[in-house]
Amino acid sequence: MFQLFVNKRFLFIALLFLVVTWVMYASSHPRASEGKVEYFFNTAMVPLESTFNYCGSIVNNSWKTVTKLSQLKAENDQLHREIDHLRIHQLGLNSLKVENARLRRALNFQANQPNELVSAEIIAANPSNWNQTITINRGEDCQLKKNMAVITPEGVVGRIGEVRFRTAEVILITDPREGNFVGGVVARTRNLVIIQGGGQYRGECTVQPAIDSYFMDLKQNDLIVTADTSEIFPRGLPIGRVVYVNKASNEMVSKASLKPTVHLGNLQMVYVIKNKQDVPVNPDKSGGSKDALVNP
Repeated sequence: MFQLFVNKRFLFIALLFLVVTWVMYASSHPRASEGKVEYFFNTAMVPLESTFNYCGSIVNNSWKTVTKLSQLKAENDQLHREIDHLRIHQLGLNSLKVENARLRRALNFQANQPNELVSAEIIAANPSNWNQTITINRGEDCQLKKNMAVITPEGVVGRIGEVRFRTAEVILITDPREGNFVGGVVARTRNLVIIQGGGQYRGECTVQPAIDSYFMDLKQNDLIVTADTSEIFPRGLPIGRVVYVNKASNEMVSKASLKPTVHLGNLQMVYVIKNKQDVPVNPDKSGGSKDALVNP
């Protein structure tokens, strides 16, 4: 039964195709007037032709849209690649700008220093919780020696420890090992103090009176600078600011903590003082002395 239905359907389609072909052939010959059959078929084909034209137009426009979207996507991807390239290029320019500014500051700092300096880059840091040291790329090849002062434009960093041929260890001022101290003076009061590595928290130093058992006058945020009596550091270099004071029952301060002015964790370059040359002190109007390197 199904096979019969398929055969009839095929025969009907074939017959319809033959009729349409015959009509198209017959209507293609020039005639004086259009026949009824031709008129019927031409009228009947108008909706079909309109439908075909409409569908063809939709397919054509859709294909053009797909092609256009493909082109836009390719252009968009290309623009994104160019933007990424420009961003990377801009990052490189910014890095060069920062490096250029750092080198300019370094040159100006060296040019304005009375001391003979050797510039050095940080190549390693000691992660130990007990010792706080860094390694620089200068050593015996630059005539560096143990206990030479290490500084930056911001202030005191530490002193040279072990020296090798092309590298040297720098003991930071925050290192708590015994004997790691710097003589200082309170810039506001001119009282002498001793700065010892290790404070209330890691990265700080302990401030102790140099003469008395208690501080006569010490406040938070007081600036401490290197004293005239310092053996390896020139006078007036910033060491740090007081961040904590420990008061006894009599309200006298017996000990305090100091935060270095140099950000020791962000160091890139330091300067080793080969020959210390203290700047002469100019007397002020009051008959005292004014430090030439520090403005308290």
